[in-house]
Amino acid sequence: MENYKTHVFENLDFADLPVTGDTLVLGHKIMLADNFDAPLDERDVSRFMLSPYPFKLNFNVTMLCTRGLVHVRLNLIEYDLQENDVLIALPGSIGECLSFSEDYQMAVMVYPEDVQFDGGDTALALTFRNFLNRQPVLHLNGKEMEEVLTLYHLMRKKISQPANRLTHEILDCYLKLLCLSGYQWLIDHDKEMEEKEASDRKHFIFNRFISLVQKHYAQQREISFYADKMCLTPKYLSIVVREASGRYAKEWIKDYVVLEAKVLLRSRKYTAQQVGDMLHFPNASFFGKYFKAATGCTPKEYMKE
Repeated sequence: MENYKTHVFENLDFADLPVTGDTLVLGHKIMLADNFDAPLDERDVSRFMLSPYPFKLNFNVTMLCTRGLVHVRLNLIEYDLQENDVLIALPGSIGECLSFSEDYQMAVMVYPEDVQFDGGDTALALTFRNFLNRQPVLHLNGKEMEEVLTLYHLMRKKISQPANRLTHEILDCYLKLLCLSGYQWLIDHDKEMEEKEASDRKHFIFNRFISLVQKHYAQQREISFYADKMCLTPKYLSIVVREASGRYAKEWIKDYVVLEAKVLLRSRKYTAQQVGDMLHFPNASFFGKYFKAATGCTPKEYMKE
């Protein structure tokens, strides 16, 4: 079987993001956009905010909602962003922006996958990434949001100025401060989350299950694999996931696999057989039957739509 890498196909990139008068871009280093002064033009919004199909991110995204409501779906789970909410989407996330209220205000910060900071504490950085995989939306208090917006405006100011020898280094420092702020939110909120999860074991198991599925769905589709990882029986895991989410574990696994397949097929860079190989199906026929059972059409029919 050939070895194909899912991250090489055309994902949502800097060039696909909406560019308005309020958007600032510094090469492939960082992009900042907001509609604080005026609403975004609807035509620009439709390309990114209201994409008719899911897109896979190959960069980091931080969305700051300061007013109104934005309804998004990230990795098959839906979230409502309201005032003082922050969404942090990591590279590899599959997302959709479903709708937004007329009065919404938001700032978006985009920076490449290779821009990562550990803040001097690699263990804390890994903990934060795991936390975001479970809980990508954080609600900040007024002072916390004010601090983040201050960093955002400082970055805008620096990008707006004529570039000099230290521009990139200064922006790196601002991004590091933003990262450290995220670690502080984790420290402040993690205890509360642990207490909440400990009081509700079903949701704790469900969150753990989803985290594992996000890591392994391309290689593993059997419930037994995830149950073994969690030291549970497949039957018990399926029951708990059903009670916590209203859906069976196998349905969650299937939806992740099918969503990835749709993104790969829509890229039109691979044949249906190659997509089946990338998702570790034994052969093209098995992949075709799996995909059709879930969507009602074959992979080739989906590519022609």
